[in-house]
Amino acid sequence: MLLLLRVVLLSSLVLPAAGYAALACPSQLFVSGFDGTPEAGDRAAVRAALARGATLRLGWELDFDGDGIGDLTHWAEASFLTEWEGEVFAQVQAIHRQRPIRDEGRVELPPPWNEWRGILGTDGSLAGALSTPREGGARGSRAVRIVWCDTAAPSWRLLYRHDAQGRALEGSLDALHRAVRAGHAIHVGWGLEVVRDGQTPRSVEHLAAPVFITIVDQHHVAAQLPEHIGQRGYWNVEDAFFDDPAVLWRGLMTTQGTFDAVWVDRSSGEAKRRSPQRAALSWYGFGVAGADAPSLAVPEGVMRDQARADERLTP
Repeated sequence: MLLLLRVVLLSSLVLPAAGYAALACPSQLFVSGFDGTPEAGDRAAVRAALARGATLRLGWELDFDGDGIGDLTHWAEASFLTEWEGEVFAQVQAIHRQRPIRDEGRVELPPPWNEWRGILGTDGSLAGALSTPREGGARGSRAVRIVWCDTAAPSWRLLYRHDAQGRALEGSLDALHRAVRAGHAIHVGWGLEVVRDGQTPRSVEHLAAPVFITIVDQHHVAAQLPEHIGQRGYWNVEDAFFDDPAVLWRGLMTTQGTFDAVWVDRSSGEAKRRSPQRAALSWYGFGVAGADAPSLAVPEGVMRDQARADERLTP
């Protein structure tokens, strides 16, 4: 009975299959491994965040089979923080004990509805307490992999992702609109994976900062990519050299999944090549937070200055 309570106490869940991606966040301050040793950042960053009153978010993984891969992942906001002898400890808010159902993709709250509380430390520890009506309470601790995140720190985050036909996959166009209107930096990413003749999959990924962004009719977004010299090779690093320096490449991408690419000889102005494509795109924003910005489209927001136009026509 004690062993059962200990598993429920620490994880509140039935063990799922191993193999989840490593825990991470864009604004991480410190990461400790399953053995408590630092993996990234340092404790001083957490202490500094604590001193400036930052809002911290914690993620932790449990490795039940000891293979070094997290089997179970939780995230929670720190509700109470303590600094003690160089370590920081964070209590997370009380939750009801929960249980996922293996191979069914669902999580349930099984009776009796007991309350679980936990405290995590920069020393890599998790201490939990489960309030059980019949047992009067149970406690336990174990080593877990923990990432400490500053939720207020500016970071890049995915705003919207769609497939090559413009069908939404993640995020929302509204989030992208808000970021553009508020003047946040935007990046757009795309890529391709191919498998030929049963060989190992090969892939190439691109990320660019648009130089001109348009929101059309409060809906779709179009972005021009900066002009630059094309590469001689994209799939082979050994062939990653500039192509003809007189020929510059530019692209125009939209949230409809369209991608217009053109190569122009800047010495002559001649379009050497044009390649209309469709692409699955990911749109990112930096430091996106705060109140919504108003629409940039206002009545008579842009109009022809006829007086100055007439001046230019006068000899």
